[in-house]
Amino acid sequence: AVLDLKNARDRLQKYRTKLDADEKKILERAKKSKAAGDEKGALILLRLRKHKLKEADNVNAQLLTVLEMVDTIAGKENEKEIVAAMRTGKDALKALHDEMGVDEILDLMDEVQEGNEVEKQISDIIAQGAGMDAADESEVERELEELEREMAAEAAEAAGEAEPATVPSMPEVPTSKLPEVGGAEKEEGVGEARPGRVAVAS
Repeated sequence: AVLDLKNARDRLQKYRTKLDADEKKILERAKKSKAAGDEKGALILLRLRKHKLKEADNVNAQLLTVLEMVDTIAGKENEKEIVAAMRTGKDALKALHDEMGVDEILDLMDEVQEGNEVEKQISDIIAQGAGMDAADESEVERELEELEREMAAEAAEAAGEAEPATVPSMPEVPTSKLPEVGGAEKEEGVGEARPGRVAVAS
């Protein structure tokens, strides 16, 4: 349809150009006839020129109608392409929404916001020292040392390393001479009478 309208537009443009050229030629001939004293011939030529002008006006009106139709169709085609693009975009958005729901997006936004807040707190602590005094700093350092000890113990346990057993302290060796056990028994036995044997009757 658009191609037919464009062909009609081209034909009308060519016809109007021909009418414009004929009108000019007729006007020149009318002038020559008038100059030659042929008033009747000049009048006929002017009437013919008037007809050509009316015909040119009709062609202009037709050409204008055809141009408007071509523009309208072109506009509708553009609208069709726009609607198709919008439909494609809608389908793409729907597919994205199906892949990631609203709740998931909200959760993701919350996680991002939480991460930003944590980062801000860390920055504030670094910049301001978190407002801790000397006692707090000492306590934090002790906690760090305790954490290091716990980590070292866990690492040793994981590697199968056991802490060395505590060896009990042995008593000191005496430096003085110990008493003789046998002599003491002899001294205790002095003056004691041994019991006699008792005869048993046969």
